[in-house]
Amino acid sequence: MIMLKIAVLLAASLAAGEAVAQKDVTPAAPEVRTDNGQARPAPPKKPPPRRRAVQQIVDGMPAYGPRLATPPAVPVSPQPGPSTVAPSSISPPPAVISRCDAGGCTDVNGTRYNGAAGNSVIGPQGRSCTNNGGIVQCF
Repeated sequence: MIMLKIAVLLAASLAAGEAVAQKDVTPAAPEVRTDNGQARPAPPKKPPPRRRAVQQIVDGMPAYGPRLATPPAVPVSPQPGPSTVAPSSISPPPAVISRCDAGGCTDVNGTRYNGAAGNSVIGPQGRSCTNNGGIVQCF
């Protein structure tokens, strides 16, 4: 039963498609009236120019810009030995603030943090620190 319905719908849609395809005919050229009132057909439109095939050339981008000249040779020096200087210190852990006044804050160990704009303070080593809810974190 379902197959019969599908077949009928398919046949109806094909018939409707053929009817639409037959109606898709180029419209007749409109008539142009002359000065004496007689109608003459409009001149036919020119077909669009034919397109020709052209080979497309795609160049890749240079790696670091155009190469105008070869770079100068760089002399190779021996590798420096390992450094005996200690790496820069890691930022200290956050400090808990015990009290604050107009000039800054003091932590529970007695370290003074001088006040700056907003919630920023300056630590004892001159580092920029942030005061956030009773805890100071220096960077």
